[in-house]
Amino acid sequence: MNETFEFTDKLKKQLFIMMGIGLLGLVFVFFLHPENHHARLWSNILANTYYFTGISIFGMFAVAAGTLAYGSWHILVKRIFLSLAAFVRVSGFVLVLIVVLGLLNVHTLYDHVKDILHETPVAENHTTKVIFFAPVFWISRLVAYAFLWALFSWGMNKFFARTDQTDPKVYKQSKLLAAAFIVTFAVTESAASWDYIMCLDTHWYSTLFGWYNFASYGCAAWAMTILLVIYLKSKGYMSRVNENHVHDLGKLLFGFSIFWTYLWFDQFMLQWFANIPEETSFWVKRFGEGYFKFTIFLTLIINFLFPLIFLIKRGAKRNFKVIGFGAALLIFGHYVDFFNYTFIEPNWNHAAMEAKKEEAMTNSSKVVFLAQAETKKEAVSDVAPVKENTEAVAVEVKKEEGEKAEAGKEGEEVPATNFAGIGIGELLVFIGFLGAFLFAFFRNLAKRPIIPENDPYLKESERIVVVYS
Repeated sequence: MNETFEFTDKLKKQLFIMMGIGLLGLVFVFFLHPENHHARLWSNILANTYYFTGISIFGMFAVAAGTLAYGSWHILVKRIFLSLAAFVRVSGFVLVLIVVLGLLNVHTLYDHVKDILHETPVAENHTTKVIFFAPVFWISRLVAYAFLWALFSWGMNKFFARTDQTDPKVYKQSKLLAAAFIVTFAVTESAASWDYIMCLDTHWYSTLFGWYNFASYGCAAWAMTILLVIYLKSKGYMSRVNENHVHDLGKLLFGFSIFWTYLWFDQFMLQWFANIPEETSFWVKRFGEGYFKFTIFLTLIINFLFPLIFLIKRGAKRNFKVIGFGAALLIFGHYVDFFNYTFIEPNWNHAAMEAKKEEAMTNSSKVVFLAQAETKKEAVSDVAPVKENTEAVAVEVKKEEGEKAEAGKEGEEVPATNFAGIGIGELLVFIGFLGAFLFAFFRNLAKRPIIPENDPYLKESERIVVVYS
């Protein structure tokens, strides 16, 4: 029984409305804090493009890993994974364009990289960075990632849809294609995380960052697959997919959530324990901003505690409503995770930071004056003038503190040191990117039958029954 998805005009209209909402969100964000070179707008574009690109390439990874492992559980949902990969044919090149526009001074996301490139003389610890981020080498790598992802997306969709999959020669070729992608994925996924995200702060390092990104958009990809399977079943498709297959997807979602938590804690704990400035700077900046301190712990609650408490249960993974809600929540939770990585560096309120720095320097000079006065007080016999000056400064400091306290009581707004935040604009932009992602998904899904009837493992996939918790 061949099932081919019908991409109806009604569904297309709904997705175009979502994309229109996203455009409104971009317009809204464009007018937020224009004094910061519209960094919040470009942060939204980068975070969403990178996030959905990660989900897209992970879909190909799921098929490749299942093929190499001689797996059968995923055959009924294999076309879902392959259709997730359709978005990368456009988004990979959009990511390249974002970096190119940054180098052309259209936006300021990668100003830290440009500062290193234009630094004269180059600091000793920046020499390798200058080589790594040389514009030609940098852009060449990004184009290579985008080209390879698009090539494998097109090739895997076409090859795995062949009608002669039972031919041993074709089956062997599928193994080779899967192996080639696994190697490509291992290199490009990690390197892309450095080239697009880690370099937003050129002073920060994390040897776990590639793995961390893999776990985060891996969770999002499993969650997206669960939601799409439930949606397609509600429309009468995928009748052979039952709660056992969704249970398997739920176990993978739960397992990757724990894996993500392990990497989060491992990265944080090791960097905190080592206390190396190049590593701790990431956490100091975020814990110094109350908003980001909140969103960091929000991601832990959504992405770890929720799966641990709710999705660990067998019944939750077999109940479409519960697992559907959990999947939707985790998609948002991992979006917030990438928000924490992409928004803080470009969105500083430099005016507020300079004022804060000046205030700190002023207070520091007063403290130094007081210390010097006390020293002189002990060293000379005539301390009357020093005492008078010391008391005068102390009175001034107390007076300023009192004025600040009164200003706080009166509700005087203190300017934020960072313009970033998840507001209505961010939510609208996220909806728009989700609409574009789903449009690419459904358009690709409609090209071929949903169930690969010619796959040699199809019968085994249909007979899967999960009998354990």
